[in-house]
Amino acid sequence: MKKIVIIGAGTAGLSAAVYLQRSGFEVTICEQHSIPGGFCTSWKRKGYLFEGAIHWMTGSSPKARHHQIWKQTGAISENTNIFLRDPFYALESDGKTMCLFRDIEKTAEHLIGFSPNDKKHIRSLANDVKTFSNIQMPILDIKGVKIHGPKLTKFSSLLKLLPAIFMLGRLNKQSIKEYAERFEHKDLRRMFRFMPEDYSAVGLVATLATFNTGDGGYPEGGSLAIAARMQKTFEDLGGKLLLKTKVKKVNIKNGAVTGVSLFNALENSALENNAPSDAPIGTLSSTPAGALSSTLSSELGADAVIITQETIAAIDQLLDLPKDSLDKWLKELKQNVNPAVCTFAGVGIRAILPQNPLPAWKLDEPIKHAGRTENEIHFYNYAGYEGYAPEGCSALTMFFIGDTYDYWKKAKDEGNYEKEKQALADQIGKALCRKYPQLEGRIDVIDIATPLTYERYTGSYHGSWMNVLGAGKKIRTYPGFTKNVSGLYFAGHRLTSPGGLPVAVNSGRKAAQLVCRQFGAVFNSISPEILS
Repeated sequence: MKKIVIIGAGTAGLSAAVYLQRSGFEVTICEQHSIPGGFCTSWKRKGYLFEGAIHWMTGSSPKARHHQIWKQTGAISENTNIFLRDPFYALESDGKTMCLFRDIEKTAEHLIGFSPNDKKHIRSLANDVKTFSNIQMPILDIKGVKIHGPKLTKFSSLLKLLPAIFMLGRLNKQSIKEYAERFEHKDLRRMFRFMPEDYSAVGLVATLATFNTGDGGYPEGGSLAIAARMQKTFEDLGGKLLLKTKVKKVNIKNGAVTGVSLFNALENSALENNAPSDAPIGTLSSTPAGALSSTLSSELGADAVIITQETIAAIDQLLDLPKDSLDKWLKELKQNVNPAVCTFAGVGIRAILPQNPLPAWKLDEPIKHAGRTENEIHFYNYAGYEGYAPEGCSALTMFFIGDTYDYWKKAKDEGNYEKEKQALADQIGKALCRKYPQLEGRIDVIDIATPLTYERYTGSYHGSWMNVLGAGKKIRTYPGFTKNVSGLYFAGHRLTSPGGLPVAVNSGRKAAQLVCRQFGAVFNSISPEILS
């Protein structure tokens, strides 16, 4: 039985691991953190659970093509409850609440009621969303791989992409800010910036289309539950997950992978002591600290290795190869990164805020942090979701998007990191209490996670979970293997722009198919019976 080592237990690593274990390989995952999931994570503070990743999940609907990958990898099951928040976004507009509903027709009529003068542009938006709602991005199998299980994309379905080609070209030339500027109503311009304004307008329309098709729900239990279900699926198939196990380098001999070298317990301890002091992401682990690292051999042999850790970091940290021997695509990936970065806040309050979603509102006193000024704020409210807050309490989360990594890194280096985080927490608390005076004295915790926090626990470049796909930029997809080293593969959110969890889990599927092709194995997506 061929042995495969996967570096990283995020959704890409878990996806590849499930498919390969099911296809007859002996798979071991090495994960530096104490829990699986990577960016697909949540964490608890003072009895509150703060969702750190998923706000809506593309592929949560059984009608969506990506749903099959989530099911095959165990991320969701027939018994997983999916919450469809509707409206999914709202903001205050002159004393009223302006909403985005899942049904684009309902949204259009609602917005026309606010601004009849914008009817033409609102109807144009609705038509764009409807066109996009009729298509799904293809999930293709690689050439030359034997497959047991259904093909997720048939050639006939590719024909449905044709009506959207011209629309995509038009939208891709505009940023969300430019797309929003055509509306006369000032709050309509605000409304359509619920996504970052420098992103391509394709992202806005695609997101609205996701909701319009009944997709984009929130799976019960959120990110932690998704990662836990994938872990269980993998381990039930006989796979081995090694937590708190950091890989030092990929071993290569005579142009072929031979395995990986691990940091030992003392080295791991030194790494942890030198890492940024931060509130840890994730608190659920059945593995005692250092238990695996202290008992493992310093090397794990393997016939192939899949790197799902941040691809950019892996090039420098895990591969001891001459730079001129790297494939061209690895160099291009590193040069073309445009990281999407955020600063996150979780708030726990001893009160119920039943309004869901909480409308975004303009701040009477701007929030200043990391060299930026924020004039508006929006919270996700988890009221009504079991397990997110003590009885009679509410858990809220929010984030500011923008690459503030260098600012936070400098603050850390100069010893001002904790002070800066506290200053931001204080401003957020005051903004909440000015808006909702009944919360004064009832805030139990405000937990700040900066880009450095995400970098520490995921190893991701600038703590980013995806790339910004700006106006006029083309979607880039990288091969995920190198011609110069046999048995070396890559997966993760960075391999197809803009990225995100669906890209990550699909990249794991592709990496598994590449391994199957190398060894002439049947890629088995649905059942282990074929192997008996």
